[in-house]
Amino acid sequence: MLVEGLVNSTRDFSNQVPGNPLELEHALIMLLLLMGLLSIQGKFRYYVPWVIVGGVAISLFTPTHSIKLAWPILSALILPPFLWKVSINLASVRPTFNRRSLLAWLLTVILIGLALSIGGKMLLAGALLIGVLAASLMWQLRERDTGRSELGALGQLTLALLLVEVDIVLHPLGPFLGSLFSGAALGLVLGFIGVRLVSRLPTGKARNLFYIGLIYLAYLVGVIIGTSGVTMAIMTGLIVASYSFSMGLWPTKEAWPAPLNRDWIFLLMAGSWLLLGWQAHVPLTTVHATGIGFVLVASAFGVLAGRYIAPMPESLAQPLRQALIRKQGKVFLLLLGVILMWPQEAVLTLVPLAVALVAALVVILILRSVINQVFYMAGIKQRWPE
Repeated sequence: MLVEGLVNSTRDFSNQVPGNPLELEHALIMLLLLMGLLSIQGKFRYYVPWVIVGGVAISLFTPTHSIKLAWPILSALILPPFLWKVSINLASVRPTFNRRSLLAWLLTVILIGLALSIGGKMLLAGALLIGVLAASLMWQLRERDTGRSELGALGQLTLALLLVEVDIVLHPLGPFLGSLFSGAALGLVLGFIGVRLVSRLPTGKARNLFYIGLIYLAYLVGVIIGTSGVTMAIMTGLIVASYSFSMGLWPTKEAWPAPLNRDWIFLLMAGSWLLLGWQAHVPLTTVHATGIGFVLVASAFGVLAGRYIAPMPESLAQPLRQALIRKQGKVFLLLLGVILMWPQEAVLTLVPLAVALVAALVVILILRSVINQVFYMAGIKQRWPE
């Protein structure tokens, strides 16, 4: 039943996009793996560049290999830990809105999107998606020093919705929004069940394994019953993380569960990435190299624009050279994987991208409003990590 439910979660969206829909799913999983690898912060982060470059090298120097993978199974294995990280990011954000930061983020997205479209000859929708992911990745690096915001998680949440619910534009808006709300409601229930159970477990490995198991359960239940598995998993994780922050279960950043940094998840992601590289064969061309060069210049301008439009406190701001090296390195690895391993038959149009981006904003608003009301009614004073 589980396998059948997962397979049924792969929607038929052949009328929605031109090109090969299976290749588009392949491309989105590739992006998910890239973002997951680039989000690793533990001891395995030193191996991430070698894994990404290794996958690209395999795709350059080996012929195409055709293997029919169960993409829904693969995405179900990789997506929940990724969603758990997004939940922790959102739970650690104080609900504030900064127009200047949003403007700087949007400008970075546009610059990178145009650079990919003009220099890399990529279709506009795909270029903008990479721009959203690159800008969010750059914002994550910025926020490690200045405090988190929704902008660092927005691109990842958009990618998750696009991957799992890429056919949302085929359905009326009402049922789709109903899926988001029902997923949030079920996630709320499962989250509070998780909160009651986790407080009875000893700290350490037992709790961390419980957190991972809970987020897998939330996602799989959502997929099987036909609601938004992404929203359900995010809400479950957000409830547990917010409660843990507020009640002192995670007193320090070192106590935060980080499933992306666990050895078996890293090996799963790294192995899947290398396998995708072995399947693909995309020779390096002048257009590819030009696209990478254009985007690196565009992202550098994005860093400068961010410093001018939304400056950080002087005590937290890194030297410009150091900031550029950090962000350009991550963006380069993202681009290297995308440009050299994006399937040529995978075509993303603007409509599903726009719907997924708006849906990500709606999900964040739903999560914010629900959790604030629930914590208020429960008499829990919500706190955030310092």
